[in-house]
Order: sequence, then C-alpha cells, then structure tokens
Amino acid sequence: MYIDSNIFIFAAIDHGKSGQNCREIIRLINEQKITCAASFLVIDEVMWILKKKVGKDDAIKITKAMLSMPIKWIGLDKSVIIRMVEIYELTQLDPRDAIHFSSMKESGLSAIVSEDKDFDNVEGLERISASTCIVRYH
Repeated sequence: MYIDSNIFIFAAIDHGKSGQNCREIIRLINEQKITCAASFLVIDEVMWILKKKVGKDDAIKITKAMLSMPIKWIGLDKSVIIRMVEIYELTQLDPRDAIHFSSMKESGLSAIVSEDKDFDNVEGLERISASTCIVRYH
C-alpha cells in the first residue's frame, strides 16, 4: 500500500479519533505488520503543514522519525512526472495527488491509505481510510 501524507499529519496534530487511528497505522508500520511505500513528496507535504501547525523543530523531528520507518521511499523522477501529467489530464485529481497516484503506479501499487476523499472514484485506485486499514490489519 501507499501511505498518504495526511496519515502522518493527523497522527501528529489530531487529538481525536482520526489522530488515534493514524497513530495506530504508524505503530503497525513500525512493527512491520503493514508494508507500505510513499513518495518523497510526502516528506515535503508533512514538513510544510507541520511547520505551520507545530513549528519547525517539531516538524524536523517528526520527519526524521518518518525517514527511519520501514517505508519504501519512491523517488520523483521524470517518468513519475510524465505519468502525473497524464493522470492530471484524465482525472479530477490535483497535481500533487496526481504525483502520489503516479508514484503508486510506478511501484505497482493500487491502494492508498488516506483520509483524502479526492482519491475516491479514480479508476485503478483504491482508497483505504485509516479506520478501515486498522480493521484489516489487526
């Protein structure tokens, strides 16, 4: 599965049920009960939001923790961007979400763990919410 940036963001700043579910997903990843991949774009998105919400120092600390997790990190090369433009042209996804989907396809993945409903109803893409992910892997 591919893990979206909002899972890390909610885990860091949401004190409700969504945050709890996202922290549980991170625990399952760290325990290697869930195998996942993510684009390096996730790092950018997480740092950008967390810098605003919790400050630069905490954003850096969280990012370092993410980079130490057993996640397959997907680079952003020209082929990912070319495919992103095609996806953007054919879907309602915004460019950043199209990069995520392109990165997934580049790695042979079809499922994304995300709270972003923009991924719903995209052909060839299954969005799994945090709560559904926890049920599947517990």
